[in-house]
Amino acid sequence: MSARKQPRTTPAAPVQSPRAGRLLLPLAAGLGAVAALSAGCERISFYSTKRAPAESTSASSSTSSGATTGGNTVVTRAVLLEAITTCNMELLDAFRVAAEEFDAAAAAAKDDPASRDQARAAWGKAIDVWQKAELFQFGPAGPSTTPGGKGLRDYVYSWPLVSRCLIEQNLVSQAYDKTDFSATALVNMRGLAAAEYLLFYPGSDNACSPATNINATGAWAALTPAELATRKAHYASAAATDVARVARDLVKAWSPEGGNFQAQIANAGESGSVYTTEQMALNAVSDAIFYVELEVKDAKLARPLGLLNCESATCPEAVESRYAGRSRTHIRNNLLGLRMLMAGCKDGEGVGFDDVLTAVGASSLAERMTSDIDAAIVAADALQNDDLAKELETNAAGVQNLHAAVKKITDALKTEFVTVLDLELPQVLEGDND
Repeated sequence: MSARKQPRTTPAAPVQSPRAGRLLLPLAAGLGAVAALSAGCERISFYSTKRAPAESTSASSSTSSGATTGGNTVVTRAVLLEAITTCNMELLDAFRVAAEEFDAAAAAAKDDPASRDQARAAWGKAIDVWQKAELFQFGPAGPSTTPGGKGLRDYVYSWPLVSRCLIEQNLVSQAYDKTDFSATALVNMRGLAAAEYLLFYPGSDNACSPATNINATGAWAALTPAELATRKAHYASAAATDVARVARDLVKAWSPEGGNFQAQIANAGESGSVYTTEQMALNAVSDAIFYVELEVKDAKLARPLGLLNCESATCPEAVESRYAGRSRTHIRNNLLGLRMLMAGCKDGEGVGFDDVLTAVGASSLAERMTSDIDAAIVAADALQNDDLAKELETNAAGVQNLHAAVKKITDALKTEFVTVLDLELPQVLEGDND
């Protein structure tokens, strides 16, 4: 590209500067349709393969490189998909490295309680990378109901599907030591979420009902605190080993030497690709972005705030990362992952959705959405506690401000963003007016 974006560091304040060196093209149908969004978006069938080809004046392109005009590069959908694929593969490889470090640290802590802090730190490093990758749930990491999806994300981090009681039953049965554990264990008793409980929860109680076998038979009560701590350490090591294995599987699934899923995106619209059009591939990425709506805004913020699926004034028990107390950091990393997709990897220097928006004449929307993401990161940084459960006790207004900042992003995603780029909303948002 002849004109590169300037690297953008983690914001101290929202960034307002316009993009330079991008060719502005008129929208095929104009931006007037965006103004009509106040009445709501029409829902289109999920992953439609019968969409008419985009007009030549849009950002759609059947080539893998952007056209050039006057020395500037037009960022097409193909260019964006290539950039996102590269970004995703780099992120997954970074996670593989962190997961293998966590595996080694957890193994060292199995029979050495003094090494537990190192295992906890390694867990934190691994999950920090993964929380960014949560926004990249397409292809092998995505649900099996999506094109190319293998559901591998849930084997790494299944939150909010976590069962403390099942984990505790495994502590009694020691199922984690069985050779078939990685093949038979449910997602809600494994991965980084299970490892968090095992590494960070010091209590000797359990969350199962009195009628559950481990309580009814006295098996749990028979465990001494020392034995329970040892079993937690061994289980955490088994979980870490499994996470490292899945991390390698993800990298292999994308790499040319393995499953070569990157070719599925590069060849979108061609015979053999799971994506029958480039637009279909872009829609898969767009659907993954809506993690910020369903999980960040609703599950991680609205529910603890008492705004959604909560029968009390607030529901602090619904906060993510209840044992490590890192819920704010998780949200912040989710926002950084979103920013990688919107503004580009490498601190905004790479190609992102903002460049395609600019290419179709929606530069103001691109700048506003990037600025809103930066503002949400600032709102997360403004909180005083890393544990949102504690923050709700002392500064509920700050958590509400973060929720409002994230909602500003998702409101634009559900309306202007999908309309301008002719994308489809995920089916799970059908009828959502929030």
